[in-house]
Amino acid sequence: MRSENTTRLPTLSNSNELVCVDGVWRQTSPASGIDYSDGQNEESILYETLAQAKNLAWNSPEFAGPYGSWAQEYHLSPLRANLLRGLRLPEAGRVLEIGAGCGAVTRFLGDQGFRVDAVEGSASRARLAYARCAGLDNVSIISADFHGLQYPKESYDLVLFIGVLEYAQRFAPDGLSSREAVIRMLTRAMQALSADGKIIIAIENRLGAKYLSGWPEDHLGTSWSGVAGYPVGSAAEAGIRTFDKSEWEGIFRELQLKHRSFYPLPDYKLPEAFIREGGHDAPGANVIYGRYVSVNRTPAPLPSGPARFQQNALYRAGLLSACADSFGIVVARSDEELEGLMPHDWIIFGAGADSMEKDLCIKSGANAPTAFTSPNPNDRSITLPQGEPIFQHWLKRAASGTSQKEFSKLLAGHLRRAVQADLRVPGWCLMASEDGELVPEIFPWPSEGDPPSGIDDQLWATSVLDEFFEFAKTDLESLVDLGSWEGVEVLKQQVLERLGDLSVDSASGERSCFAAIYWASGEAFSEEQKSTHRSSGQGREVLRFNLPEPVRADMRLRFDPSDQETGSKTVTVKLESMLLFGAQDSSGVDLMPAMKRVGVDACNQCELKPTDDGVILIIQGNDPWVVIDLAPLGLPSHLSLERVEAHLDWGS
Repeated sequence: MRSENTTRLPTLSNSNELVCVDGVWRQTSPASGIDYSDGQNEESILYETLAQAKNLAWNSPEFAGPYGSWAQEYHLSPLRANLLRGLRLPEAGRVLEIGAGCGAVTRFLGDQGFRVDAVEGSASRARLAYARCAGLDNVSIISADFHGLQYPKESYDLVLFIGVLEYAQRFAPDGLSSREAVIRMLTRAMQALSADGKIIIAIENRLGAKYLSGWPEDHLGTSWSGVAGYPVGSAAEAGIRTFDKSEWEGIFRELQLKHRSFYPLPDYKLPEAFIREGGHDAPGANVIYGRYVSVNRTPAPLPSGPARFQQNALYRAGLLSACADSFGIVVARSDEELEGLMPHDWIIFGAGADSMEKDLCIKSGANAPTAFTSPNPNDRSITLPQGEPIFQHWLKRAASGTSQKEFSKLLAGHLRRAVQADLRVPGWCLMASEDGELVPEIFPWPSEGDPPSGIDDQLWATSVLDEFFEFAKTDLESLVDLGSWEGVEVLKQQVLERLGDLSVDSASGERSCFAAIYWASGEAFSEEQKSTHRSSGQGREVLRFNLPEPVRADMRLRFDPSDQETGSKTVTVKLESMLLFGAQDSSGVDLMPAMKRVGVDACNQCELKPTDDGVILIIQGNDPWVVIDLAPLGLPSHLSLERVEAHLDWGS
């Protein structure tokens, strides 16, 4: 721990008489503290954990879990800092943090070089915050009531209210309404800000998606109280109230302040992802809010509705800004002071304290994500697959009234195709197209894209099912009568039984087929430069291949109508058209002229026969392919191509 004589004199000392006792600054005059605690036992455990820690940094692996309780997770987790990591904050600025709690965010600010005055009304929590910030001479912990302090004018670049303003009325000295108490606190905070200073607020949303589905209010433990506007008999006596988007906008209009919102997911308490205001339409955003569903940390007093399903529906409808479970809000005196504050449409933060290099983001206005924490501005962008998370697709299908038999077929079919396409990745990475087919590319979740090692196909399928049923159990129980479905465990067993021979399609009993596109700048093609798409192998179909990296106009493509063994039977397929698209193209480049000029030497185990309206491929072996040279097409050399679309008619 720091000694008293190395503790930084807080900026607040300019307007207040403060004395340092055991490293924590207190007012010399008697002041009433705030009676707010997680309980003596929890705080004793927290203090012992901090005292024994060798690394107190905000992202210390020692605080990455497992945790013995929700309180321990909230006060220790490195995820707490993600609330601020998506904001472009002033370097080494002066910060006034109101309601520092046990110092998790305080530690992050201190580690980033900010000069922090951290005010905490609870004496026991202030002691814990001091322990968490040991060794940081740029951080001062002040144990005092917000209302009992005087704030020096224009002294701070940032003022933080994280999980504080919902209690504004409860601790207000003058019997103000909740709204009046919030306005009073914000007014005093604005007086303490520098000319270009900003206030950062984090708070629950009164109309959050989980509350609209009947989940208990986080502070009161009762359903509907916030949605109903906190009527008398709910929070009126508790002095606790959260606000919706329109109520916040009214507060800021009255104060003549400008603001920008962002949405930490699943909420501000332990954010795993960040979406800025207006970022819900960015590529990949639907996948993010499809995963980071509501968190209910108190037991539900009544059976929960399908909260996850409802939340996803609201967000897909563009209502993230109104129905997010919590808000992050940045407030300033002018719009100019808010420009550039949120340079990313969304961010997915790494899964743990030691995986920050694997964070993923998409810059505002960009079409593809990059690594968030990478120092290299020239990092290659990452191609996102089209579609939705397969868990989300399964949940939607369950809600459509499908039978248990048909639902088990659906799950088994997708899992089988994933095995055949060598997509043995965590279930979160699997994607489904708009027409319900498995997408041959994965969503690049941080730390989750590598195939499991030392696990067979059946065990992998079991792990994916376990993930899904853990994710969707509550929704499934709400959406269907599991009495007729025989329950989750029976459904899971039926899926595993249907998998059987993983080379056979569960729905039809026929062997599945995958087509592939390869690309290369020279003669040799490789599995590293390949995109696959499931093919029915019968009738008319359209195959869309998303290329993970752009293909130049001088490269060569190889089309495999079947990328696996076809047996000894001769198969005929007509290629009616093949188009190559750039990122923004709507018409595409027609490859049929090149196909019709290709000689027999460019084919393998198939015969190519040009016709007036396409090309017929007669497959006569287990490894059929045809090479397409783009150079003769005379395309501009700078052209960047990202998708191939093939229209096939099998058996014609």
